[in-house]
Amino acid sequence: MTSISQPKPLLSLCMIVKNESEHLARCLSSAQAYVDEIVVVDTGSQDDTVAIAQRYGATLYYFDWCDDFAAARNFSVGKVTGDWILILDADETLMVETGTLRQQLAASPSELMGYALTRTEINLLEDDLSGGVHVRLFRNDPGLRYAGRYHEQLRQQNGKPLLVDALHGLKLLHYGNSDPQAVLQKTLDRDIPLLEKMRQEQTLSLWLLDCLARNYSNTGQLDQAQACYAEAFDRLLPHILSGEPPEVFFWVPTLVCELGWRSLDAEDLESTRLLCQRGLEWCPNHAPLHCLAGEVLLLLGFPLGAIAYFETALRMGQEGSYDQTDPCPKTTLTVDPACGLGRAYEQLGQTEHALAMFELALSFDVNCAIAQQHLDEIKGRKGEALKSFEF
Repeated sequence: MTSISQPKPLLSLCMIVKNESEHLARCLSSAQAYVDEIVVVDTGSQDDTVAIAQRYGATLYYFDWCDDFAAARNFSVGKVTGDWILILDADETLMVETGTLRQQLAASPSELMGYALTRTEINLLEDDLSGGVHVRLFRNDPGLRYAGRYHEQLRQQNGKPLLVDALHGLKLLHYGNSDPQAVLQKTLDRDIPLLEKMRQEQTLSLWLLDCLARNYSNTGQLDQAQACYAEAFDRLLPHILSGEPPEVFFWVPTLVCELGWRSLDAEDLESTRLLCQRGLEWCPNHAPLHCLAGEVLLLLGFPLGAIAYFETALRMGQEGSYDQTDPCPKTTLTVDPACGLGRAYEQLGQTEHALAMFELALSFDVNCAIAQQHLDEIKGRKGEALKSFEF
């Protein structure tokens, strides 16, 4: 009797997990109908994670955790058999808004190695974010593997840039920030110790140094955060002075902006001005830097100059022309520049323009306290002027 061979899977879901019983069923349920294979690698769960994965028909493997996300991820992608690999974290879900996913994958140009998916944060603890590149769907190619013990990134083994495209109709929802206490505990128990271990063994990239600083800030360890940012400033200073950007540029605009705000808070206007200047030379469509530049000029009493920067940030948000390599707060594309414009027009004595900008800010966020406060003050002054005129 001739055996009938099974067709090779087109799309494989690949995951690494540990103690994810709270999220895993929701994740697997969202993707199960669209994938041909589910591979789950467990790194030491002590809850019902493994049983949940089995319930959804996953092929299970086990990996001894070694403080290296790339090692775990590479072990997992080595186990799939599909032509394409979809990477999900347990606290994410897949949203499919197209009926042609399989056709799109099958028709992908041979030189295209993967697709970047948009990710929306659910119950985000900080400002809602826009942008960010999440390459989560890629070819099952041995030349594609992850690098980086923390915040691992997909790379081509030959060192060439990874050619990816956007895939419309496929999105991710991220629920990982919905439990503040769980996030705090994971940051304290896993993230900070791992980053500090890496810091002792080698110099952290500017990106990971910023990650460590933010982890310290989020856990209330402000002195440690400031020490990280001081180190980052010292490492960036030669580039800031020379005008030559760092060779590894990823995350530099976001870090420059953060350092600029910290310098502004410390009333170090010279450093703030120089950081804004270089940052915008290196990345002229980074909206948060335009907002920072506008704030500096407002503080210095140059409202006309500030208006130019705030209008640019607002226009970028409307056109979608801002740099989306790094995720940035959506408020820097909407509420922040609108409020900045309102305050600039106030300095110029152009009350009606100021009112319009504060109302625009409230159209973006009805709870914007700054815009509401300025509106109330302007209307109050106008009311007093009318009473005086009537008298």
